[in-house]
Amino acid sequence: MIQLQGVGHVYGERSPWAHRALEGVDVRIEDGERILVVGKNGSGKSTLAWILAGLVHPSEGSATIDAEDLSGVRGAVAISFQHARLQLFRPTVGEDVRFGAEARSAHLDHVLREVGFDPNVFKDRRIDELSGGEQRRVALAGLLLREPRLVVLDEPFAGLDAPSHRLLVDVLTRMRCATVVVSHDTLDAHRYADRVLELRGGRIVREAHTS
Repeated sequence: MIQLQGVGHVYGERSPWAHRALEGVDVRIEDGERILVVGKNGSGKSTLAWILAGLVHPSEGSATIDAEDLSGVRGAVAISFQHARLQLFRPTVGEDVRFGAEARSAHLDHVLREVGFDPNVFKDRRIDELSGGEQRRVALAGLLLREPRLVVLDEPFAGLDAPSHRLLVDVLTRMRCATVVVSHDTLDAHRYADRVLELRGGRIVREAHTS
């Protein structure tokens, strides 16, 4: 179980450029739970994503997984960014998904199918031949291969056409680990999210179940 208690964050703290991004955020995420975080630009969505991923330590409050500090637990949380190409380091799909992980071929094929790829078609496909949406799914497959307990996706639908959007929603509905999707896009949220959290001015102002 992942828990944020009284989480606040100030960039440039104790400097003339100090900027508060989050204040008094309380979130509890159970294993396998799926959450959509929405809000306008500057609402604190990305900062919340980075804290959940252990990339940023909050200025105030605590962020824990099973009562341990999130930033100190390796491999429990993974994050996929909007610009997936920055997360892809090998020339082909199969090489990139396996990068940095020991994986049997059968396991690699399984995660490729989980993100909507036929392994026989895509395993040897070059990364630079893929669309932006396909690159995002390759990055996600690489995360899933490592079996994290939580996957955070920062603006995964940005710039996708309608078929790519539907395909990614299908992928999200099949994921078994806990997920936090940070997005402006609420289309089909009821299919892949159990709860919606709305941020405004760094605070959670609304929480609702999707069903």
